[in-house]
Amino acid sequence: MNLIQPHQHILIADDDPMFCVMLQQFFEHMGYTVQSVENGELAVRYFEQHHPALLVLDGDMPNMDGFAACEFIRSIEAGASVPIFIVTALTGDAAADCALAVHATHYMSKPIQWQDFRDALSCVMEVK
Repeated sequence: MNLIQPHQHILIADDDPMFCVMLQQFFEHMGYTVQSVENGELAVRYFEQHHPALLVLDGDMPNMDGFAACEFIRSIEAGASVPIFIVTALTGDAAADCALAVHATHYMSKPIQWQDFRDALSCVMEVK
């Protein structure tokens, strides 16, 4: 697997604007280009048009949640192998099982521990 290189594009889909800002700053500090949207439906549309190198989806959003967006993106040829991280306030085995069922690359509960997030990302991108 090729690691995602700095300057590649990352998509964040989360209905919490403050969390989007935190993630955007996190990724931009490492040299990545970031776009954020507020729901899964917009994430799917954005993915179809721009094919970002990584997606970070909230599991619980209006219109289409991150699990449904992940499942849809995985059904698209271009989305079959893109890394998709589901980061959500939903907890418990059911949420983790759902992430596994839709073939998310990684699942993490909010509030995230930044070092754990960096460690999880290191398997798909250059994390400094």
